[in-house]
Amino acid sequence: MNKNIRLYKYTPKAALRYLAPGRVVCLVLIAVLLGGVSFAYGGEAAPAPPDSDTQIARQINQVFRKAVQRVQPAVVFMHVSKKGTPDELNESSTGEDDKHSYEGVGSGCIIDPRGYVITNYHVVENYEKVEVLLSDGRHFLAAEILGDPDTDMAVVRIDSQDQKLPVAVFGDSDETQVGDFVMAIGSPFGLKQTVTSGIISFKGRQTNILGDWGYEDFIQTDADINKGNSGGPLINLQGEIIGINSNIFTISGFSLGYGFAVPSNLAQFVSDQLINNKQVKRGYLGVSLNRLNLNDLRKIPAAELTRLEGISQLLGKLPQDINGIIISQVHPGSPAESAGMKDKDVVLQVDDKIITSSKQLRDFIARLGPQAQAQFVLWRDDKKITLQATLGDRKEAQEKYALRAADSLTPFDSPGGTAPQEEPVKLGVVVKELTAELARQFGYGSKTRGIVIEKVYPDTIAALNGLQAGDIIVSIGGERITTVQQLKDIIQQTDLKSKGLVLKIRNHRGMFTLKIQPSLR
Repeated sequence: MNKNIRLYKYTPKAALRYLAPGRVVCLVLIAVLLGGVSFAYGGEAAPAPPDSDTQIARQINQVFRKAVQRVQPAVVFMHVSKKGTPDELNESSTGEDDKHSYEGVGSGCIIDPRGYVITNYHVVENYEKVEVLLSDGRHFLAAEILGDPDTDMAVVRIDSQDQKLPVAVFGDSDETQVGDFVMAIGSPFGLKQTVTSGIISFKGRQTNILGDWGYEDFIQTDADINKGNSGGPLINLQGEIIGINSNIFTISGFSLGYGFAVPSNLAQFVSDQLINNKQVKRGYLGVSLNRLNLNDLRKIPAAELTRLEGISQLLGKLPQDINGIIISQVHPGSPAESAGMKDKDVVLQVDDKIITSSKQLRDFIARLGPQAQAQFVLWRDDKKITLQATLGDRKEAQEKYALRAADSLTPFDSPGGTAPQEEPVKLGVVVKELTAELARQFGYGSKTRGIVIEKVYPDTIAALNGLQAGDIIVSIGGERITTVQQLKDIIQQTDLKSKGLVLKIRNHRGMFTLKIQPSLR
């Protein structure tokens, strides 16, 4: 990835304006429908379009207008007072002490007449008070906030005191296609009820902004998304929510027309779970999967395929007419191991679902939930076999694996004895003060300063939670980190197995919070 390109959940304070490709498409479409565009030369007035062309233009306008009018009353502005240390990219301080009071803004959408508002998790994270402002001028304080950081989704409940609330309707994001017209509604830079338009430019985009445990299946759009748009709806021309705007991909730090939205089907699943169960329960199988399916692997040149251990030999034994996902590793003690699965098994089907991608398998397992019974059709030793598995709880598995390294590491021991003794590697990292040279190495500006992760050791707390070389540790437990010694002292004094830890991390993708929870064992 180009180190000058950054991915943000929010964007910085100032704005640049660019003409999004989707708007170009809109203009070209209208021009074609109107039979071309007339211009005035030498002071002569352009001829008026025929009545039929004018009618077509009005009809196009009506489609966009009605779509916006259907959902706009349910779109809300969210003013969030937060606690802790402000994200220097996303929020601004409102008090004299930055460590205690700062503000964030975002958008949301009312999805239930009982007062449930859907938004992004990062919009309401670390909140002290959340105020929800409706388009008609009414405002409410949040009575309850429920979040799911694995999808960056949250639900805010407001006490409407039996007042009638406008409600938006979910559409089917699976039915959307690349090239479909979409509109983003929200409050970029605090400009309430702003509508931008574009097209769907990609589906199923993976950005890794949510880490290795996150669920990413983003709809990519060129509709402008900026600071304050997060949590607002991405709608189709029927006025249905087909995504929840989440983050942008940018060189400058401002919208260049590449935005990402959580698909409505995933957002609706998560919101239903949060509203009904107060949390999202997901199934867990316990396998590592090859990213490419069999058909994709067959397209790789033989010389390159030999670098993938055991894959070339496996493909040579498989029938050409089958497709699926190869299990690269079965995790010890996992439901997959208990069911009898083995490394290099090929997953062809789960229940009645044909499996063609690792993401599809992961999402399907998650939605089945803990304790669900699932039937797997696998290819092993030149034949199909069927195995039954009882799925585990993904949250419990995540916490278990995140703390596994702490059982064998003393505060400053190094994995394999290769790290300097003075480094705080209880998390499994080597850290240094970010000098100008290191800033250039990791693609930051020459004036950027902080404590940067220089190396991450495999199979440690840091690696299992998605930390990478180049990540800057901004704060731990709300305390801003300014020196390596300060970080060492905090880590040395913290019992990860009983108290857990909360880290704020900054990198080219923006800011995110890593929560290492106490062990459940």
